[in-house]
Amino acid sequence: MNYKNIIINELKKMNMKLGIAESVTGGMITSALVDVPGASNVLKGGVVSYTGETKNKLLGVGLDTIDKYGEVSSQVAKEMAMGIRNKLKTDFSIAVTGEAGPFEDGRIKTCLVYFCIIVVDKAYEYEMTTPDEGRMSNRITIASKVIEELFKLIYKLKSENKVKNTEF
Repeated sequence: MNYKNIIINELKKMNMKLGIAESVTGGMITSALVDVPGASNVLKGGVVSYTGETKNKLLGVGLDTIDKYGEVSSQVAKEMAMGIRNKLKTDFSIAVTGEAGPFEDGRIKTCLVYFCIIVVDKAYEYEMTTPDEGRMSNRITIASKVIEELFKLIYKLKSENKVKNTEF
């Protein structure tokens, strides 16, 4: 199933806009969705905010949040999602932060990722871990999971009639 095509087409039918803030994936989510014809009708933009300073300056993530919880945290992911939503005035916003590896310092070889999807004014928060399979593979796995969860969320909200009811 091609989640990204369905996401773009469903958001287009619902006349809803999407904004994306990426750290660990470095723009892969935005790039994947831009591959779909008609993405410009839905996707208002994306920001790659790789450092705490950039998360703060571009997305309004609190420096106190970063200091208290770290750049890889659910709190930072949520503030990133709120920041992109507020900057771009979107109905859906996605933010992802995490560790892409490789882990050469003796740590357990697992990537820790947090992402948040905001639909209008409700935040859905996610935590994921994935085995370290190399930096590029890790980023692809993370981006794919975020896209899959966005698809599932759109489907769930439609079935609960929380967004305009349309057919797949």
